[in-house]
Amino acid sequence: MIDIVCGGQAGDEGKGKISAYLSYKGNYSYCVRVGGPNAGHTVVCNGKSYTLKNIPSGFLNPNTKLVLGAGAYTKTEWLLKEVELTGTRDRLIIDPLAVLISDEETSAEKNASHFMQHIGSVGTGLGQAVKHRIERREVKFAKDEPLLKDFIQDVPSLLNGALDKGEDILLEGTQGIKLSLLHGEYPFVTSRDTTASTFLGEAGLGPKSVRDVYVVFKPYVTRVGPGPLDHELTDEKQLEVYHTKGHEIGSVSKRLRRIGAFEERSAARAIMINNCTKIAITHIDMFAGNDQIKSYEDFTPQAKEFLEGLKELAKQTYPHPQLALISTGPDMEDTLVL
Repeated sequence: MIDIVCGGQAGDEGKGKISAYLSYKGNYSYCVRVGGPNAGHTVVCNGKSYTLKNIPSGFLNPNTKLVLGAGAYTKTEWLLKEVELTGTRDRLIIDPLAVLISDEETSAEKNASHFMQHIGSVGTGLGQAVKHRIERREVKFAKDEPLLKDFIQDVPSLLNGALDKGEDILLEGTQGIKLSLLHGEYPFVTSRDTTASTFLGEAGLGPKSVRDVYVVFKPYVTRVGPGPLDHELTDEKQLEVYHTKGHEIGSVSKRLRRIGAFEERSAARAIMINNCTKIAITHIDMFAGNDQIKSYEDFTPQAKEFLEGLKELAKQTYPHPQLALISTGPDMEDTLVL
């Protein structure tokens, strides 16, 4: 069966941690990543932090093979550097139709004021590469790169064959509903859709074998660029707490994230459009007194008020998901399972 991890806000919700935890504790044969290197996922295990642009966060489970689907975009040198960082050369599989971003595309994006200033791009070149692919321009596929030849396999055949044998797959999505090209806050969006259905298509999978869709939320919303935020914080002392304890600094852009209040309307859309069955909450420790809590009863009244409010929202929003995971600290093991 397939489990999918999606972002319920504007990205940076902690999908990397949730994906790492699920993969480490679960029995997934494959962890699949789609999307591009503009969205970094951070995993912390035993005090060591990994920031990954492309390698799936499930790499910590040595029995899980790691897959980049046809909907993935990367740069060869960035990917190979992550392979060495994670020691995953013998477990990486790449679809031949994954796209390699060229240096020219990266340079063009960094020099485009529309991307960098108006939209808030992180300048990896992903937008240019997606544009060229849509326009049927000449693009470089993973199958065309000699340095990647040992990793190339037909991913749809591989994954669907695994499903046919009863194996499980974790599909790690990127970014969040507010950044969806189709359903987000246009024009302050990314180059692609960021919902569960599109993640499936980009991996070469279909909906029939989906078991659970996890949508990840924080008790607040962050953005690394321009775009709408409810009740945005401007107090420098409050912002400093989020930027230090909350590590709210863009993992790829290195820019300080803007901070806004939790948005029920965005959360409801994420639940509905992703067909969410399970909710994961991260950064609950940003409510004072909730670090590394071991049981639901031990949360402070402020944290409980937020969690109970989210449960009520889920009751009112199809398909009425359950609150399943709560992250109480940065380390992968700082996770409460309900």
